[in-house]
Amino acid sequence: MGKIKDDIKKFSRENGGKTKARTKAEEWFEKGTKSRSDKTVARTTRPFVPGKIYVFKYEKPKGIDRLPWWDMNPVVLALDPTDNKNDLGINLNLLPVKVKEDLLDFVYEQMKSQIENQMKGKSANNVNAQRELKFTYDGAKKFLAQYGFDFAIRQYIPNLKADQKVVAYESWAKIVLCDFMSLNGTTIAKVQEAFRNHLKK
Repeated sequence: MGKIKDDIKKFSRENGGKTKARTKAEEWFEKGTKSRSDKTVARTTRPFVPGKIYVFKYEKPKGIDRLPWWDMNPVVLALDPTDNKNDLGINLNLLPVKVKEDLLDFVYEQMKSQIENQMKGKSANNVNAQRELKFTYDGAKKFLAQYGFDFAIRQYIPNLKADQKVVAYESWAKIVLCDFMSLNGTTIAKVQEAFRNHLKK
């Protein structure tokens, strides 16, 4: 067990269990987006920075009738940009809770020195001052494919995003607890079934 899972356990214990901790985490996020002093969450219109986590509203791409469903409120761990200039990342909403926590715990431990260097001095708890991580599509796909969840990697057309926020590295344990999923055209049960079917192929 790495730091992210330890932080989740500690935050849950301090708040009387995981359910109450989720409520507290969501309150932190909402307050942080409105606060000038809290720099652990910030609004941004910039393209994804690899390694950072983004929360935003997303419209269905026009002219893509074959898209049966989409998440209107993704929570995305950003990857290196694509050749077509779309933003690329892992939609954490599409992962089962355990896999989501395992993923962030794994990424943190693999990139511990990079991340902790961003938690010092002026960049500590300051998302706008924190730099990117070397987190590639190939690395993400390899990790997720072993569980059958690699199709949680998604592209996002920049001009279809709105109200985008970015989260500091220190707050990964809180953002992973938040439940912001807003699916259009499906249910979480159907998404999980898709994961199981994908794994069998």
